[in-house]
Amino acid sequence: MSKKIFISYCHKDEAFKEDLVEHLSSLKRNGDISIWNDRDINAGDKWKDEIDQNLEDADMILFLITPSFLASEYCFEVEAKRAFEKEEEGTARLIPIAVRDCVWTNTPFGGFQGLPKDGKAVKLWDDTDTAWKFVVEQLAKVLADFKPKKKELNKQLDLTTFISANEKTLNWLDDTELSYSHRKVDNVLLSHIYVTPDLMVTSDVNEDEIKYVNSEKHLESKGYYFLLGEEQQGKTTLLKNKYKNSLKNSVLPVYIDIFKANVNKSDLSKYLKKAIEEQYDNLSFEQYIEYPEKILLLDNLDKIKLNNKALDHFFVNIESMFNCVVITAHDSYAFMSSESNHLSEYHSIEIQNLGHVKREEMAKKWLSLGVEETINEHDLYKRCEEVTVYLNSIIRKNIMPAKPVNILMLMQILETNEGHNLEMTSHGHCYQKLIYQHLEKANVKDDSETSKCLNFLTELAWSIFNNKGPLNQHKLEEFGKSYNKIFLPVDPSHLVSILTSAQILKERDGLFSFSYPYIYYFFSARKIAEGYSNDEAIRNVFSEILNGLHREDFANIVVFITHHSKEPWVTENVSSVLSTLFSTQTEAMLTKEELSFMDDFIGQIPDIVMETKEVEKVRALRNQRKDEIDRFEIANSSEISSVEDDHVPKDILASINKTFKGMDVAGQIIKNRHASLTRDTLYDLAQNGTATGLRFLDYFISISDATKVEIVNVVKNLIEESPTISDAEINDHAKKMYYHLIYGVVSSVIKKIASSVGSKEAFEIYKALEEDSNSPALTLIRQSIDLQFNRKLDTDEISKTAFKLKNNSVCTRILKEIVVQHTYMFPVEYQTKQKLENLLGISTKRQRQLDLKTVGKG
Repeated sequence: MSKKIFISYCHKDEAFKEDLVEHLSSLKRNGDISIWNDRDINAGDKWKDEIDQNLEDADMILFLITPSFLASEYCFEVEAKRAFEKEEEGTARLIPIAVRDCVWTNTPFGGFQGLPKDGKAVKLWDDTDTAWKFVVEQLAKVLADFKPKKKELNKQLDLTTFISANEKTLNWLDDTELSYSHRKVDNVLLSHIYVTPDLMVTSDVNEDEIKYVNSEKHLESKGYYFLLGEEQQGKTTLLKNKYKNSLKNSVLPVYIDIFKANVNKSDLSKYLKKAIEEQYDNLSFEQYIEYPEKILLLDNLDKIKLNNKALDHFFVNIESMFNCVVITAHDSYAFMSSESNHLSEYHSIEIQNLGHVKREEMAKKWLSLGVEETINEHDLYKRCEEVTVYLNSIIRKNIMPAKPVNILMLMQILETNEGHNLEMTSHGHCYQKLIYQHLEKANVKDDSETSKCLNFLTELAWSIFNNKGPLNQHKLEEFGKSYNKIFLPVDPSHLVSILTSAQILKERDGLFSFSYPYIYYFFSARKIAEGYSNDEAIRNVFSEILNGLHREDFANIVVFITHHSKEPWVTENVSSVLSTLFSTQTEAMLTKEELSFMDDFIGQIPDIVMETKEVEKVRALRNQRKDEIDRFEIANSSEISSVEDDHVPKDILASINKTFKGMDVAGQIIKNRHASLTRDTLYDLAQNGTATGLRFLDYFISISDATKVEIVNVVKNLIEESPTISDAEINDHAKKMYYHLIYGVVSSVIKKIASSVGSKEAFEIYKALEEDSNSPALTLIRQSIDLQFNRKLDTDEISKTAFKLKNNSVCTRILKEIVVQHTYMFPVEYQTKQKLENLLGISTKRQRQLDLKTVGKG
């Protein structure tokens, strides 16, 4: 009987592995062996699952010992660990083969008889073919004598030995159900791109206590789960994933779609029999019911056609057959479920949209498709950053739901660079495509019908804007009458019905509005963009919007106007507003003289050190923090918007908010219109954006200096209660905290200006700004933009920047922070870090160990 050989090696030793396979070919041809290594993994397969399964099935495990192999965490810690266990069990033989010379006898492999003879590495032989010949001869002898023990199958698993989900079901489990095109693979499968969504869980003890958990881990335990989510939020896909995981764990799942099965009877057995027959081969209903480890996956409960009495009976049937059930429903079903005695006993959970952590995870999967083993790590993270920044700029503050289908569609558009209306920006095109997809769901595909809907939505958005909120039924009817007087008549109630079914409009408590903020902003902005030139009333409204730029909704409308129009009035008005903010202040230049009051403070605090950090973990931590901030803002949006500081004039608060919103708008125009705007226009926008931020910074420094005594006294009052601290120490601590505050704001504002106004494509504009001003602040902004958007650590450029900031202790420290943070976010070679050590005086002593550490193979 043929025996299976598993070859474990480091990818740097690919050539030696190929030599071994070539020498084993005679044994393979005779049917004595089959050979497996990770190059046999097909595109679309989950590489770790494939490795684990083939390692488990192996009769002989060969380890190609080299320095690279011993340095590979995956080879050494994962594959070797299981191989040692299989050797001990007697289910496989473990044989180390010395390929390149290294010290390995003091490792766990040293306890095994290795090859070739005397432990002489293959590479050291005069004729490597002779070495391999000796290796293969010895392997053949071991294979002939070795009789692997077979594990006794647990009786509970005997049933699954003869049962498998049929091919149709397995194909369905990996079907995305929407067509996605990718330039590296012909057919995008669910396993290629799926990421497990987070769930929002309410504590059983305290309803106010909410936590966010990973769906895969949370659903591991047996129990009754009720999952709520919006349309296309991934409910069915989550059940598919649960189905696959159940099969792997010898649990037999069965899936029933309430809608497709047309469930209108309380007798569960009827639907269960049909589902089992459709999903399994050689499994009867009676066998399934008798099997102890099973799970029911019930989709679209909100579509069930049963009255309350029949529904209760339906749940009684479920609970009599299953001790593990996962049910999904649209989130609108939540209020009905609260009236059900049975569902109240289920763990009620809400599926979340993809946050920053999950978006990056999905982006990495998408970008790695077809190039998993060849893509450079730095290129992967660089592209991943580009994609996530692009996604975040479209999603903004959740104005568009970050559903998996939306994220995938946006990445597909970005990759394929689909042609679109040149009058509209790439971001505007993405929003429009999403709206078109909504219309197609409601079977609005004809061009004339689409145009009719778009015009109706534009006027409706304008009506809602002027009403300062949703329309009630009476106002909606009045809008319809008014619309028909201006345009060719339509049936407003019919259109509203279509647009509601398309999930473009929604009706809640008798009030009609747009389902998602981005759709409202899109059409409100469209109205202004189309009517600005000819309608004075619209021009007046636009002026009011610019004056209220500190408001989130107004700022978003202005951004969306830039997607619709490239006319000069947009940039001129935005620049005009920016120029009025903190106009009595000069731009903070952050010269050595301007910041000299902080020199002593900078000299006392510890210098910056590049710590030993893994890029993957740092990026995950950053994204987790972003998710926490987003969730906090959503949960406390009403409280945050109502908070006012009585000690700060409202016009100052509005101006500060306008400053940051205005910089963001200017940056959006540059990012989206860089190809169609003149160099002078781009320069004016960039100059106005950065100047506004720097004028605010000058304002902050000036008021901080003027109120220094007050601030220090407040801090002293907070810490002087401690009886162990002397008055002199209290005064020293207070001053340090004051300087920490100043430094923190200066550093943060510089980085904020760079992220808001910066653009990769318009980078030469920022270089021109720096050259024209000779301002250290603009030097820092340009360097920060370079690292944020070009994502390349150019030591020559950093050297020039460091020279320009020489003797400016504050700006030099900010530069160090910016550079070190980049090394945490992207892989950087050790030699480059050494250069940084010399350029900036940043220690890299503990970094070498991390650089030698590998992730996965090779």
